[in-house]
Amino acid sequence: MMVNKSLYFSNAYIYFVIGMSVVINKKRKEIEENLEVVYDDDEVTVLIAPEEDELKRVILDLLKEKPMDVKEIHSILTNLASDEKIRKALYELAEEGKVIEDRKTKKFILIGN
Repeated sequence: MMVNKSLYFSNAYIYFVIGMSVVINKKRKEIEENLEVVYDDDEVTVLIAPEEDELKRVILDLLKEKPMDVKEIHSILTNLASDEKIRKALYELAEEGKVIEDRKTKKFILIGN
């Protein structure tokens, strides 16, 4: 019986991971739809990365869904924005009073929504 419980846990974990991947891919696709395409063929699509103001808007949209840390945001914006640019945008948003950082969880929280 113990094997079945751990098997169930494994399946639940796999389902959770796959579910998170689907959510990340959906958000990523929404973001990419708003970026300028420079080149596109069957194998590759080249997009222009978001500028600072656009990156801030994208981050604010992500934080409307739930509080996130830099790693979570970067997992969605991989190859579109570096950790450094994400951190810079988050700290500027904090200075503007739009987000705050929870010191315990290191997650950024949208203020006022």
